[in-house]
Parts: sequence; structure tokens; C-alpha cells
Amino acid sequence: MTGPSPGGLLGTCALVLIPSIVFNALVVPDVASKYSLAFTIVGAAWPLWCLGNLVAAGTTDPGIVRREPYRPPTEGRARARYREEVLPNGRSVTVKWNDTCNIYQPPRAHHCSVNDDCIDKFDHHCPWVGTTIGRRNYRTFLFFVFGTTILCVYVIAICAYQIKLKYDARPDTKRRAMQAVSDAPAALIIAILAFLGFWFVAVLSGFHIYLIITNQTTYENFRDGYSWRENPHNKGFVGNCWEVFCAPVPASRFNFRLPPSRQPPDRDVLVEEAKEQEKKAKRRAERAEREAKKEASDERRQKAEEEAEEAGKRGADVEMGDRRAQPAVDRSGGGAGGVMRALAGGAHSLEEIKVEVEESGYEGDRDRTPKARDESA
Repeated sequence: MTGPSPGGLLGTCALVLIPSIVFNALVVPDVASKYSLAFTIVGAAWPLWCLGNLVAAGTTDPGIVRREPYRPPTEGRARARYREEVLPNGRSVTVKWNDTCNIYQPPRAHHCSVNDDCIDKFDHHCPWVGTTIGRRNYRTFLFFVFGTTILCVYVIAICAYQIKLKYDARPDTKRRAMQAVSDAPAALIIAILAFLGFWFVAVLSGFHIYLIITNQTTYENFRDGYSWRENPHNKGFVGNCWEVFCAPVPASRFNFRLPPSRQPPDRDVLVEEAKEQEKKAKRRAERAEREAKKEASDERRQKAEEEAEEAGKRGADVEMGDRRAQPAVDRSGGGAGGVMRALAGGAHSLEEIKVEVEESGYEGDRDRTPKARDESA
């Protein structure tokens, strides 16, 4: 679990441990004898605390996602390269299919090209620690960076104070300052090393404080650059700090006490399989529902066509019967025919004859009567 470059971890440990030993052996005793034994305790405990977090970060599983054997896409359909995942807060994110691990990467996961592993909540690969920084070792990495920053400030202050003690012990001469520095060469060298290291870890600490407040990883910041509002992982200032420093660290996906053949199933794979089964069942139910709706629609359409055809037949029979029952209207002879029918029907007055002619549908005879010609003239 030391990563592909354990030499980086050993080198960083030596870079912290050797100056700390010199510091506690040649610098701290003068200040502790002058004031308090607490300087000796802090000078010895604080570097050990930093080294402990460094070793923990370099030897802890960063959150490696287990690989799965290749499985062809189900139902003969091509597997989607990307898909949407819903976070616990209801926000949606896009996850990517990992061809190396044969899984959809968990949200915030990324495949580390150096470790050749997919790391959950991938932050970056740190050559100083010798491994990748992810969900499970990010907290100890931060403790190491923040602790080393404070350690550099403490070392610079104690070294400067030892030089001041040497300065006060010298007689008042023109070369008093140079003589004081020459009396504490270890303090000068350690202070210069701590000053150079401070700028590196201080800038790194400031950058990670920004990432903690905004709930981003180094990779996300370089790639996406989320703003405060659009970041789907943002939980507010308190929630973001709680997630980094106080939330329980998830268990490893591996049991390192067991051989590879007896490893327990990956919880993410189980959840993924359950989701796939749920999607398949949902698709089957939707397909059955669509087929049922289609069958019902076909039955309704067929029934409507049969009813329309039956109604058309009934309408045709009724129309034919009406035509047979309706007496034919004899329009032959025009107005004369209407007058003859009126006389045959027993009409005696002129008004009755006009009514009969109008009902016969003839209009021309009326216009050709002498009275009509006089009215038109």
C-alpha cells in the first residue's frame, strides 16, 4: 500500500526527521533550560505527529475501486460511455465508464495513471507521499501539510530565539551579531531550511483550505473549476469542513488479511447490480404497459371501424327506404302542371292556385304573367 514510488515517502520522512533531530539536539536545549521543559516536549512530539500522518497517508488504501471482469452489455445494446447519477442531495452528476476496471466510476472518482487504479474521490498523485491521495487518506495528508507548516514556523522562532540568547551572552562589540550567529550555526542552518520549506507547505496549505471550504478536489479544481453555487457537492461551510475532518472514513473495499480468491464482494458492485436489475424490471414493465396500451388501442380502433361500417350500412338502408317511400314530384309542364294539379285538387280561388304553384318549385311562370311583367316594367 505504499504506492508505486515508496522512495518518495522515505525521502520525505528523512527530510522531516533529520532536521528535527538536529533541532532538538542542538537548538531546543538552550531555550528549554532558559525557560521551560515544554519546549523540549513540543520540539520532540510535533515532528513525530507530522511523521505519523505522513506515514499513514503513504501506507493507507486511498480508496482503490476494485476491478471487475469484463461483462458484455446486456440485451444486445451498446453500453453508454457516460450516464447520470443522482447524489444524496438530489443533484445530478455525470459518471464515466472505466474500460480498465470494467465499471462505471463512482462520483468524484478518477483513474490514476501513475498507480493504474481507479481512486474514489481522487485528489492528486503526490510524489512526496509516494502514492495517490483520495477519499481514505486525504485527512491524514492534510494533517501532515498543516502540521508541517506550523512546525516550520515553530522551528524558525526557536532558532531565532537561540541566536538572541547567544547575542545577549556576548559583550557589546561591533561583531556581536556575527559572533552570536557563529555560536549557533545549527540554528542558522535549520532556520534557513525551515524558511524554504515553509513557503512550499504554506502555499499548499492555503490552496487546500480553499478546496475544503468549497468542497472540491485538486483534480476537480483544475478540470472543472466549480463556483460556489454550481458545485453539486457543496454542503455549506460547516458541512464541507465536517466532511473532511469529522465524517467517518469509509472502509476499504479490500480485506488485506484474505487472499485475492476469498475477497468479499464489492459493495459498489452489489449496488450497481441491484440498480441494473431494477432498471431491467422497469424496462420490462414499461414494455408490457406499452404493448397492453397498443392492444387496447387496436381493439378500440377496430371496434370503432366496425361500428362506423355498421352505421353506414344502416344509414344507406334508411336512405334507400326513404327514396322508395317518397312520391315522385312531377315538375313537367312547369307552372301549367302546377295549375292543373291545383284545379284537380279542388282549388277554386286564385290564391289557392298561387300557393300550389309556389309549392311545386316553379318560378318562371310567375314572372311571365301579365301582372309580373307590369311590375317589372
